[in-house]
Amino acid sequence: MTLSPKANLLRAIRHNSPAHVPNAGEGAWRLIDYRGRQPPREGTDEWGVTWAPLPESYLAGDAEPAHSYPVGHPASTAAGLPPERFPEPPEPECFSGLTEGIDCEQVLAIGQHPAGLLDRFISLLGMQGAMGALMGEPVATEAALSRIADYHVGVARQYLAAGAEAGWLADDYAGTSGPYLRPQLWQRTILPHLRRVIEVYRNAGAPVFFHTCGNSQAFVADLLDAGVTALNLQTSACDLAALKARFGGRISFFGGVASEVMLRGRPDEVREAVRLAIEALSGGGGLVLAPDQPLAFPAENLAAFDEAARDYCF
Repeated sequence: MTLSPKANLLRAIRHNSPAHVPNAGEGAWRLIDYRGRQPPREGTDEWGVTWAPLPESYLAGDAEPAHSYPVGHPASTAAGLPPERFPEPPEPECFSGLTEGIDCEQVLAIGQHPAGLLDRFISLLGMQGAMGALMGEPVATEAALSRIADYHVGVARQYLAAGAEAGWLADDYAGTSGPYLRPQLWQRTILPHLRRVIEVYRNAGAPVFFHTCGNSQAFVADLLDAGVTALNLQTSACDLAALKARFGGRISFFGGVASEVMLRGRPDEVREAVRLAIEALSGGGGLVLAPDQPLAFPAENLAAFDEAARDYCF
């Protein structure tokens, strides 16, 4: 019996003998957004954060999680955050009709979350304020992160009630050279609240996809222990093959092809990147082949990716 694209994808991320390497061109998944998930392109959101449009030089693709960036923060300390800066989770109406038109026998509907716990905390306080609060305001920081996690728990529950069968979480902890906060501090402050969000999906038997930028290898073991099913990591900043060797059947990847190659490489370099990703990361399952960022790639490189996927994935 032929597996559906969705069933094959689920087998791959669970290391359960997929028929082939699932890839971005075969329609095995659909990322869905509740109404209001993205921040405004310009202006102030419900958290009190002010946003401005991304520069035109940033080549955002259709699946880019945001098209703006924070330029104004409602407080500079955790203790200075007023209660109204923590909105209630979105109402059920924001999730209605999200899976209409999706063939759920063939396609995995993945609910995308808004800014992650640390990203949201930074948007509320600014980078300097957030880092200072994490180290010097433990009580107020704990209260703020708990409220942010409550929001995500509500989002997860509403996605599942609306028919989503997986969650997509994102939070950034590192730059290209390594973590910008100590992993021990992250374990103490962020991780316990992140576990609460992941648990909603895992209790429902739903996989969790997790995106984090930069050289975030120091956080991988804890993310896997917390219940993340598949990691979307920055290929150029992480040694994915080494992570595969270290964690074996515990780790799955969504991505594997560096966005830098997709943006600026030649088509033959894209094809080679696809081949190398499959060779290094797909053994025993554990790979969903895709560019590692949702950017607007040149048409010839998208065509090269799709052609290579057809040649090497099956």
